[in-house]
Amino acid sequence: MFGASRQNLQQDFAVLGDLTGLTLEEIVAAVGRPSSQSMVGPGQTLFQWQSGSYHIGILFEGTQFAGIMSEDSGLLSGGRRLAQGFAGLGNLAGRTKEEITAEVGPHSSFSVTGPGQVLLQWQSDVYHIALHFEGDICVGIAHEFAI
Repeated sequence: MFGASRQNLQQDFAVLGDLTGLTLEEIVAAVGRPSSQSMVGPGQTLFQWQSGSYHIGILFEGTQFAGIMSEDSGLLSGGRRLAQGFAGLGNLAGRTKEEITAEVGPHSSFSVTGPGQVLLQWQSDVYHIALHFEGDICVGIAHEFAI
């Protein structure tokens, strides 16, 4: 069931759009076979697709889409500008996703960490920051690294 990586995987998922209501078969028909699969609970399977720097992990209940667990679009350009944008925001705790992305741009990766909780990451060639969110509110920095 595993497929070869495709150069336009991220674009194929973007064209597919909202996955709500789709089956595994419909998604595979549109984007190709997943790179891996893992059982995560009774009747739940995590399928993952990866090509180059793009990765997406999708949870299915049976063969029905249940949610995107993680997605990573790879490195963002402008690493020093990205670091300066975060520095300009000051204390991030209590800020909304909207406030942060308005200043620094969209995140490159997200992972579900619990009910209503996500970890958003911004990563470039010289800077990386990961922020914990509960709902739309930043509750803190998980880690930050700069070269």
